[in-house]
Amino acid sequence: MDVNLDAKEMELLMRVLERYLEDLHREIHHTDSRHFKAGLRVDEALMQSVLGKLRAPAAMGI
Repeated sequence: MDVNLDAKEMELLMRVLERYLEDLHREIHHTDSRHFKAGLRVDEALMQSVLGKLRAPAAMGI
């Protein structure tokens, strides 16, 4: 699936994901349930992957 975003939309999406990742780190740290924490870590890895894909074209000025 392709999604076309202009520069402002891309910047906003990256900021939102980065903020959510910060919140997710705190949630992982404060969660006692191993099962729930494992699920959060899966989400974290997936979100970092998405951010990496978004940053690659942005770093190249695309």
